[in-house]
Order: sequence, then structure tokens, then C-alpha cells
Amino acid sequence: MSVRPEVVASASESGPSPRMPAAPAAGDLLRGRLMQRSLQALLDRVQGSRAALPHLAALEVALIQHGAGAVPGISQKGLAKILGQLRILPLDPADSSIQDLLALVQRSLRLQAREQQTHQLSPHDPQSTVVITEGSESDFMNALNEARAGRPEH
Repeated sequence: MSVRPEVVASASESGPSPRMPAAPAAGDLLRGRLMQRSLQALLDRVQGSRAALPHLAALEVALIQHGAGAVPGISQKGLAKILGQLRILPLDPADSSIQDLLALVQRSLRLQAREQQTHQLSPHDPQSTVVITEGSESDFMNALNEARAGRPEH
């Protein structure tokens, strides 16, 4: 069965992310497989958990194919849903791989939130401001007549 990165994206209700790595590094792949095995064991404990927790099921597949580098490529909304689903499960504090996964999801979510705040337009940006000027009634009537005629008089 072949699953593309779009599976994670569709589970998180957003388009495919351009941040998804093309070829995972060996370290990321190994780290992701360890995370996936811990997540798999956790989901295997309860029958039907993959259907009830679709974001974790999609994350499980992404970790197999893309390693730990798949997590930062998931949308902020998807990461929030994954984090919420992870929190309802009984996570073993001694399982270093699942704790690593939890920390990676939290860190990626914080970084994306910080990035989103950084990319907001400044209130002093000319493209994000509206300039209002006073005008006379005759200016208004001229503009109205131009608009009705469909042509500027200038």
C-alpha cells in the first residue's frame, strides 16, 4: 500500500505542505520509525483507535515514509488535532520515542504559531492601510457621475 504525503494533509483538512521533505535523512528516518513503532503499539492497544483517531493514523503512515521530518511539514491545524488526540491517550512516560514524538509535535506547533505571527502585515504597510480624506459635496457628485457613466472625466 502506497500512501503519499497528501494523506496527512487530507487528515488535517489542508492542502499538501511545501515543507514536506523530498527524501528524509537517515537519522530522521530512523527517529521517525522509532516514533512510529511506539505510536503503533499505542494505537494497537485499543481496537478501532485508528478510525476514531484519524490524525494519529495518518501520522503513523507519514512517520514510516518520511521519518521525523514529516511532523514539521504538517499544517498548524493538523498538528493541533494530533496533539489533542495524543493527549487523550495514556502515554507511557518511560517510552522515550512517544515522548520524543509528543515534544516534536509541540515544538512544531509553537514554531508555526510564531511564524504565523511574524508574517502578519504591519499596520504601517501601505498595502494594509486605508487612507481617508475629506472631500466636498461637488467632489462626491463628480465621482458619482463618473461611476454612473462608467468613465473617468480626468
